[in-house]
Amino acid sequence: MAPHEAGSSARPSAGLAPWSGANRPYSFHRPTDFGWDADDNIYVSDGYTDARIVKYDKNGRFIKSAGRRGNPANPLEFAAPHTMAVDANGNVYVGDRGNSRIVVLDKDLNQKAVYDNVGAPWGVCVTPGPGEQFLYTSNSAGTTIDNRFRATTGEIYKMKLDGTVLGRFGKSGVAPGEFASIHQLDCRFPNTIYTAEIQGWRTQKVLLKPNGIETTSRD
Repeated sequence: MAPHEAGSSARPSAGLAPWSGANRPYSFHRPTDFGWDADDNIYVSDGYTDARIVKYDKNGRFIKSAGRRGNPANPLEFAAPHTMAVDANGNVYVGDRGNSRIVVLDKDLNQKAVYDNVGAPWGVCVTPGPGEQFLYTSNSAGTTIDNRFRATTGEIYKMKLDGTVLGRFGKSGVAPGEFASIHQLDCRFPNTIYTAEIQGWRTQKVLLKPNGIETTSRD
């Protein structure tokens, strides 16, 4: 990745206006995730202030930035792009956590679709193939296991890339097969999921099977 511009800082100084890197190709404010496409182009979600996705070539040269903080009714306006994944065709799946939706961008960072029926995506991943790829996403109401939200938080969804939901599993909690604020997912194998749980202080390995799931955990 190319270095910061001369005179820029990795974070704002106390008392200054909120950081904006929208016109600074190599400056960020709390980036949240990154990924690569089949041509080794690099994608970064600049999540908390700028609310954008930035694309670089494989040598770290800036190509394009898209998105800003704003009204989710408008294309390419986000609340908190907290996680992202890239499929084999270069489509980018942005977990817009603050708006409880996944926004799909094409390889040129144009908005293609919105999936708003799977809760607040704290972590997403796309299986690598070969063959059909699948999208996994975690839903979490926050960093506490609040009984008021247990019926509507904690689950993981398996989806086709077109947004079709194939199934869901799990719930909020700390027992095996329950999930305590999943902050990141890994799905390098289509039916093996690894979770990083910030409330449970652990990771779990989840094996999907036709008749259910098996889990192992490590604190």
